[in-house]
Amino acid sequence: MERKLVYENHKGSTITFEYKPPFILSMCDGFHEVSGTVNSVSSAYGVGTTWNGTSISERDLTIKGTISQNVQENRLLLYDMFPLNSEGTLYYYEGEIERKIKCIVEKISIPEKIGYTRDFTISLVCPNPRFTDLFATILSMATWSPAFKFALKIPKDKGIKFGTKNTTSMATTENITDIEYGMTIRFKANDKVVNPYLFNVNTREIIQIEKKMSAGDEIIITTHIDNKNIIYKNAKTGEEENINYLIMYGSKYLQVPSGTNTFRSGADTGEENLESTIEFLPEYEAVW
Repeated sequence: MERKLVYENHKGSTITFEYKPPFILSMCDGFHEVSGTVNSVSSAYGVGTTWNGTSISERDLTIKGTISQNVQENRLLLYDMFPLNSEGTLYYYEGEIERKIKCIVEKISIPEKIGYTRDFTISLVCPNPRFTDLFATILSMATWSPAFKFALKIPKDKGIKFGTKNTTSMATTENITDIEYGMTIRFKANDKVVNPYLFNVNTREIIQIEKKMSAGDEIIITTHIDNKNIIYKNAKTGEEENINYLIMYGSKYLQVPSGTNTFRSGADTGEENLESTIEFLPEYEAVW
C-alpha cells in the first residue's frame, strides 16, 4: 500500500509527500516506534530496584525525499513551509489508515549537489507522541431536533411543534485501543438546570459541577492529559469564566477507557432541560 504524508503548517498551508513528483517520498521514520523511560528507585532490600511507572517519551519523526521538479522554487517552498520551531500537524495516509499528530519543526536540510534534483530531510518533534483519528467522535444525549422545514406554514387553529426532545440521556462508545483518552463534555441548558453531571455506567465514575444554569448557559469540560479545564459561558452577559473550583467532591476528569463505555448525563434538578454532548479523538501509540 502506498503511503502519503500531508503537512499543515502554522499558517494553514499544506504540502504533500508521496511517491510521485514534485516531492517524492523515500523514507519516513519514527511512525511505528514507541519508547519510554522506566522510573525506578533502589530497592530498600539492597537488591535491584522498585518500579514506579513508565513515562512515554516524545516522538521524533523524520521525513526524507527528493525534489524532482522546479528545484529552486520547491526548495524555497519547503523552507517556507517548515520554519524552525514552528508548530504544525502531520497527516498520515496508508490504505484505510488515516492518522494525524501535532508536531514542532526541529530541522530541515536540503544539501547542494550537482544535477536537477535535490534530496531533503525534515525532522519533527511531537511532544505528545500519540497519533489520533482525523475527526472527532461526537456522542449526543438529550438534544433537540427541529420538527419543521422551510417554507413554513402555521395552521391558525392548531399551531405547530417547533422541535422534539430526544429523551435518551445515555450514549455508548467502544474504545478498541489499549489507551484511555480524554474528552470534551458540553452541557447546555434550555431552562433552569442545577448541578449537571456525566456518569460512566461501566466504571461508576462521575464528574459533576456545582452550578445553577439558566436558559442558553453552557459548561464545557475538557479532560485531556495536558488540558483539564472547566469553562462556564453565561448566555445573558456573554462572559466566560473558569470554574474548575466548582467540580464536586468525588468527581473525576472522566476518560474513555479501553472497551465498552456507556455514559449517562443528568442533573440534580432540571435534567429535562439539559442537552449534553461528548467529543473525543481516539488515540494510538503508533500509526498502526
